[in-house]
Formats: sequence, C-alpha cells, structure tokens
Amino acid sequence: MLVPLLLLQAAILIGTSYLLYRDYIRDQMEIHAWDSVTQVANKFSGMVAILVADTSIFARNPVLNRYLKTDENIRAHVMYSVLHDEFQSFLTAYPDYRELTLLLPDGDEEISLRSDGTASIPRNRQSRPYFQQMVNQNLEVLTTVQREPDSGEWVLLSIRRLLHFDPIERTRQTEARVSGYLVLKSVLRPLAQQMANNRLFSQGFSLLHNAEGSQLLSEGHTRLSATGLGALVQALSGTAQGRISYTEDVLLDDDCYLVGQTELLPGLYFSVGWPESGLKQLLLEMGISAGRVTLLVMLVTMVVLFWLLNRMLIRPIMRLGHAAERLGKGEEDWHLPCSGRDELSALGGTVRDMGQALLRQRQALHDIAYRDSLTRLPNRRRFLEILESHYDAATGAPPAIALMFLDLDEFKHINDTLGHETGDVVLVEVARRMEQLLRGSDVIGHDGAGSASGTLARLGGDEFTLLLTDIGEREQAVAVAERLLAAFSRPLMVAGKPMLIGISMGVALARETGDSASELLKNADVAMYDAKQHGKNTYRFFCPDAALASLKQLELRDDLHRAIYQKQLRLVYQPQVDARSGRLAGCEALVRWKHPEKGWIPPNVFIPIAEQAGLIVPLGRWVMLEACRQITLWQSMGYEVPRVSVNVSFVQLLREDLHQVLLSCLAANQLGPDRISVEVTESCIMQGVDAIDQLKRIQKSGIRVALDDFGTGYSSLSALKGLPIDELKIDRSFISEIAEGDDARAIVAAIIAMAQRLGVEVVAEGVENEVELNYLRERGADIIQGYFFGRPVPGSEFTGWLADTASHAGEHAVAI
Repeated sequence: MLVPLLLLQAAILIGTSYLLYRDYIRDQMEIHAWDSVTQVANKFSGMVAILVADTSIFARNPVLNRYLKTDENIRAHVMYSVLHDEFQSFLTAYPDYRELTLLLPDGDEEISLRSDGTASIPRNRQSRPYFQQMVNQNLEVLTTVQREPDSGEWVLLSIRRLLHFDPIERTRQTEARVSGYLVLKSVLRPLAQQMANNRLFSQGFSLLHNAEGSQLLSEGHTRLSATGLGALVQALSGTAQGRISYTEDVLLDDDCYLVGQTELLPGLYFSVGWPESGLKQLLLEMGISAGRVTLLVMLVTMVVLFWLLNRMLIRPIMRLGHAAERLGKGEEDWHLPCSGRDELSALGGTVRDMGQALLRQRQALHDIAYRDSLTRLPNRRRFLEILESHYDAATGAPPAIALMFLDLDEFKHINDTLGHETGDVVLVEVARRMEQLLRGSDVIGHDGAGSASGTLARLGGDEFTLLLTDIGEREQAVAVAERLLAAFSRPLMVAGKPMLIGISMGVALARETGDSASELLKNADVAMYDAKQHGKNTYRFFCPDAALASLKQLELRDDLHRAIYQKQLRLVYQPQVDARSGRLAGCEALVRWKHPEKGWIPPNVFIPIAEQAGLIVPLGRWVMLEACRQITLWQSMGYEVPRVSVNVSFVQLLREDLHQVLLSCLAANQLGPDRISVEVTESCIMQGVDAIDQLKRIQKSGIRVALDDFGTGYSSLSALKGLPIDELKIDRSFISEIAEGDDARAIVAAIIAMAQRLGVEVVAEGVENEVELNYLRERGADIIQGYFFGRPVPGSEFTGWLADTASHAGEHAVAI
C-alpha cells in the first residue's frame, strides 16, 4: 500500500512541476535574453567609446599636427619616417587595433600601417561609404563597421576629421580647413568573446548583423539562412538605437523563436534567439530528470524508514540491555539511553567541535594579521594600533611615552654577501636578544600583554620599533638605549659563527615632539637617520634643527635636479701657469650654481648632495659637454686654447663608462683628446680595480689623468707607482702652510721629488703669495694654480688670458 501512494505522489509532483516550470522557463529566457543583449550592448558601447577616445587622443599628437602643417613637398622627405614611428608606437601599445590610416582631404592614403608592422597598399578611399558620409554630412567623427576588402573580415572603425588653421588667415577669422582624416580600425574579437561566453543560447543563436542581412558575428547551434535573417530584421524593425525589443513566436526557418534585439549603431543590430523546439526539449529533459530524482527519493525514503525503525526501536533496546549488564557487573563506564544521546545531541557535539576549530583558526588569522611571521613580534599594523591607543587614552597633553626607531647597520651588505636566509637568521637573533634584554630589565612586555611598560615590534626589513611607556625624562630612554648598545657589542651566533651587528637608534619623546602617533613615528625615523649620519651604532634624540636640515637638503636635491636641465649652472675657469716661463699652461673648469631664490650655492654643499642622490652623473656629463663647447667657442674666435681640466667624481667611475662619455663629448665638438684632462681624487683610485682599469682606458685614448688633492687621502707615496696618472696636484692645505713651518715644506718637497722620479707633472694649487710661489719654483713644481695669478672667471672673461698670454704671464714673472 505504501509504494502505490508514493508513486501517485510522484506523478502529481511531476505534472505540477511541468506546468509551473513551462511558464517559469519562458520568463527566465526573456530575462536572460534581456541581460545578454544588455551585456553585449554595454561591451560594444565601451569598445566604441575607447576607439573614439583613442582616435581623438592620437589626433592631437604633436608629430601628426606638425606633419599636416608642413608643406606636402617637404614633409614626405623630412617627417614621414618620424610619423611612421609614431604610428608604429601607437599600434604596438594598443595591439587590439588592426590598422591606423591618415587620409588626405581627397581620400588618398598618406600613410596606413597595420598592427603587424606592414603597410597597406596605397589606395584612394573616396568611394568608401564612411568617407562619403563624413564629407557629405560634414561630420567631425564617425563610428561604423565595414568589411575588409582584402581579408573579408568585419572591423569596427572610427574616422575623425583633422582641421588646420592657417596662422595668417586665422587673424581674419576664417574657418579652419580640413587637412585630412584619421582612421582607426579595431577588431571585433572582444565582442565575439562576449558572445561566446553566453552558453544559454547554445541551442539558439546570438548574432551581430546589419539591416542588409549580412552576418558580422555569429554564435550558437542555429545558423539562420538569408531568408530567416531577413524575417528577423523585419520582425523587430522598430528597434531604436539604445533600446531593447523582445518578442515571441517569430517564425524563422520553419521554427518559432523567442527573440531579443537592440540596435548598436545605425543599421547594426545584435539579436539573440531561442527556438520553441529547444524549450520543449528542455522541459522534457527536466521532466525525465525530475522522475529519476523522485524514484531515487522514494527508494532512499524507504531505506531511511527501515533504518529509523531499527535505530529508534531495536538498537535502543539493545543498548539498554548492555547498559544493564555492565551496571550489574559494577562497571563505571555505563550509561542509559536518554534524550541527550539522540541525533540532536550528536549535532550539538559536532557544532561544539566546529566552534573550537573556528576559534583556533581565528587565532591563527589574528597572528597572520598582527604578527611578523619571521620574528613573531607585533607587525606594523599591530604596533600602530598600540601607539594610537596610547594617544586615544591620553587626555590633554600627549602621553608619557618614548618611541625608539632601530635599524641594523650594514644589513643590506649581509643579505647581498651571505644570502637572505642568513639575513633572516640575523633578524630572528636580533629580535630574540632585544626581547631577552628588555624583559630581563623589566622594561617591556611581549605585545604589550605581559607588562604595561612597552612594545617591541618589527616594522619590516631590518627596522624595529620599541615603544616605552611611563617615560617622563630623557634619562630613562637613554638608559634603555645604552643597554641595547651594550648588548649588541657582543657578537651574535649565526650558523655557529660569531657576527657583530651594529644598531642605529632614533628616539622621540611624545611630550617633546609628538602631537600624533604618525608624527612621533616620523620624528623617531628622522632621529635614526641622524644617528646613521653620525657614524652609526649609536643613538640620537629627535632634533627639530636636524629635521629641518634634512628637509632643506631634500629641497636642495630637487632644486639641483631642475638646475641641471634649466641652465642654472655655469662653468668658471681658473688659469694654470707654467712655473718656469710664466705663460698660460692650462685652466681648470669649475662648476658654479646660482639658485634663482637662494643665490650662489657653494660647491661643497651641492656636490655631496649630487653624489648621494645620483645626480652627479648627469651633472658630470653637463660639465664635460659645456667645457668642450667653450673650447670650441674659443677656437672659433681664433685663440690658441690650452688644455682644460675637468673634475670627475668616484660615482661617475662606478656607474657609467666614463671613457666613452669623454670620447663622445669630444667627438660632438670635433676636439682631440689632448684638449682636456680629467682630475680624480685619491678616493677614486681606492675604489678598486674597476676604477683603475677605466682610468687606464682614458689615459690610453690620449686624455691626461691628474690626481687631485694628493696627500689628503689614504694612499701612500709608494702606491703611486704604476697608477695611470700624468699629473699630481698637491692639496692646498699643504701649500698654505709653507710659510708657517718646516713640516709642510718637507712634505711638499718630498711630494715634488717623488713625482719627478716617477715622471709625473706636479701642479700646486691654492698658491696665494710670493713666498709660496718662490718655494715651489725652487723645488721644481711644474704648474702653479691659485689666486696669486687669478680667480676662477666665466669663459667670456677668460679670453683676456687667451688674448695676451705672454703679457699676463710676463707681468707676474716680473713681479716674482
């Protein structure tokens, strides 16, 4: 009796479901057709907007505009290749575009380039419909589709009119003339992909077509004939652009369809359709599936009923018997069946287990979000929350806290030489040592939980922060900093080997300089960099003056970058005189900077900034080019120009091929290598083999090399043997002490004697009086440079030396 009842219920269920789902599926098909048409329309609108925007952007290309403004007989020879490169760069940047074409007003192709880099065959496009429409309707821009005559592929194109105002005629308020048309073609591939993604219409069709019955794109199982497509266009002929039409029971190719359609462009439609036969097939399949599911449910239901009878009657009785038996034997692990042992109790236990697992996962996520995965310290996010909480809790005045910003010295060198794995070990050991020290001193609790005294955190990289609370005076922070320095004076054990690690610390007290958490962190960071600049492995408290100096240095760096390219720099030239004849032997080019607001900036201020900021390379190139240009100018004026010396920084030796830069500067001004010499300091020589090899290449090319400021560096006299130098310049600090004592005289005499034995020319710089000059001449110095003969002057004033070298030098010689 139970089985027939179940079968009757199944039949009623299937029949009712069929009637309900028939209308439901029709409604869903209409909704989906509407959504599909909307998605494609939005996709197409986006493609059109981007195409029109890119056409407009390229129409404003300065190279294109200059080309159209240039006379036709000239531009083809002068600017065609430049315009061709602009077209190629645009198509390379936007690979979805098929072709970019410039048409002349008469329709002739001036230049047409495809995305594969090939040029199309030149032809006149005056007969093309889109060209005629642009001209006849005097349109500024037109978007349409067309079939490519070569490949037969449909493409989307945008054509924009290019106007040109004659600069003379424009003053007469004449209208602009048409100088050409810019045509940009795009493939319809993105639209085809959008249509292909619509799997619901796999049994029907989705197609892009025009009013003439041509199919541009088609997806789906159904392929409409020309007759069917004509009937589709006629059935929904009233569809307006931007609107969606929907209708049922449209007869297409002997089958009725549910059809949706929208007009994308005038005469261009997108349509989707689902056949009635497909709907009936879908309903049939759903009915069969529902019948199978119903039978399966019936079978399972019967099994479950039998299982429930067994579980609810037989098994509880058996458990009761076993429990009574264990109770009778006096066992303690007995239990009686009760409501607490049913399915709900089991579900409660499952939920309890799931809750415990969820809590564990939540704690793990909390650790990921708020703890550094390497050191297990609080990370930046957690640290900032703790820091903000102190400010939130403070009322009135800032909280009594101090922030220490710690950074490991030379940690990048450890990573680069020993590897990042070793660097990670170092970070873990550093964190462990700081925690042990601070906990042992009862200064800090881990994550602020163990104590209210502070928080240690890792912000990232090799940067740590230590937040100290209940700090009222600097002395308390000083004590912690001193203990940290003492702790890291002992080496860390990394991979079984001792390693000394230095730390630089910046300290900022909230009640002195931190009105907010972000400001306190920034000030501690500034103080840390101040400690770096004072020798590292030390600590510094935040000083407003130091912060201001850092800010001014940053501003000066930006101003220097602009000065290099805005002609704020200039060269001055100081004469170098032959010590024996008194004639002009050369000059040294020195760079000067006149800031438009700050006035003259000393070289000893902006040169170190240029080296630190990486600006010394473009600055050095400018000096070389300007010196060569000045030599060429002097030569064009008929002067015999001696050799000009140019200073070179060690950064230039390390970062670029200085040899090639020098040769290119000389070649650009048609000068020989004997026209210039380069001056390098001892620090350049000490940079290593690469610097020396580059100096050797410079010397081999015929350019003289001078060692500047000799005696102030770390090189010894014996180290000069074998170095690629032609001149040795004695530092002015020794020259200025010649008149004061015998020590300086002995040093100068030794340098001159050693240089003469090595065959190196000696230049004495900084000579300011006759005593210094006479002593240097007696000892055999070759070249004299200093204020005694002349201060550095601009190139225009230096022509006085060039015009009458003998008379100027002779006057000094007589005076000597």
